[in-house]
Amino acid sequence: MKKDLISMVINKLFYPFILCCCLFLTTQSYAKEYPEPETMTVEEAYQLGDLLVDQYKIKQGQPYLKYAADRGHADAALAYSRSLSTNIMVQTPQEHEYAIKAAELGSEDAKFKLSSSRNIYGDRELFRIPLIKELKSRAEQGDANAMNMLYFLCSDVSKSEYWFNKAVEHGNANAQFSLANRYEAGEGWFFIPGNRDKEIKRLYKASAEQGNLSGMEGYASVLFKEGKKKEALDIWIKSANTGSAGAITFIAGRYLHSLPQITYPEKNEVLGAAYLKIYFDSMGNDKNNSLYDARKNDYIDLMNRLTDEQKKQVNQFADEFLNKHTVRVIN
Repeated sequence: MKKDLISMVINKLFYPFILCCCLFLTTQSYAKEYPEPETMTVEEAYQLGDLLVDQYKIKQGQPYLKYAADRGHADAALAYSRSLSTNIMVQTPQEHEYAIKAAELGSEDAKFKLSSSRNIYGDRELFRIPLIKELKSRAEQGDANAMNMLYFLCSDVSKSEYWFNKAVEHGNANAQFSLANRYEAGEGWFFIPGNRDKEIKRLYKASAEQGNLSGMEGYASVLFKEGKKKEALDIWIKSANTGSAGAITFIAGRYLHSLPQITYPEKNEVLGAAYLKIYFDSMGNDKNNSLYDARKNDYIDLMNRLTDEQKKQVNQFADEFLNKHTVRVIN
């Protein structure tokens, strides 16, 4: 009896610590699993580096991106540039250097990045002016993505809004989501009040059907408010199945009823723990990933109270998911 009591106390005190250590060692082990960049093709190095950075394993991913960028891979140069961003207001010198490299290698996204107000190095207009000219040419031929880029690049508000509305009309998913979001916040005027809700739903749905994660979230929210809870849940699960790290933690929170107002779906700690395990088995903690730290303690506490059979179910679900999907931050 006394030995059982001592064993119980030890388990209660040290299991969370042991689990935390296991979680830490799991996330740290990734550094040992990958070959040196020099042993890979340029494309392989880019793909691996891009994935690691998108999994908040930035320090591990950067050498692969730099290796590929220095060998002429435009997308790698841009990805490396983005990984070097430490200030939302201005580009760092090395971030700017590799954005230039990506632009010179033909990356339009890099030219777009260099056209933003974050570029304080005196060459912004050298990229912005020719890019606007090129985008206008494509926009006039019906390119919705070019229209949406012009919305961000035009300094004149009326011209900017013109291209924004054209992007919506021509089906750009990001623009559709943004307009729905504006309407939901009360912007715009509708003669018949009910038309606002109809337009919000239509725009979110159109964005969602193109696979836009923000649009999917917005559309699911509308359906949920309408009482179509199962349809909303299907969309949340579909979002998680894209491999979006944010969607995965969102659905975990739904199953765990992480907020008092959550009542659907029915609370399921096994599924909630499984989705958290999927997240922690995939994601790192670079770049002040506050979500990682916030959810880590929840996961440890949760696993501590599950039975051995439930833990087995958690591991099985997570393993099956990760065999089919790759988890990363998807913007």
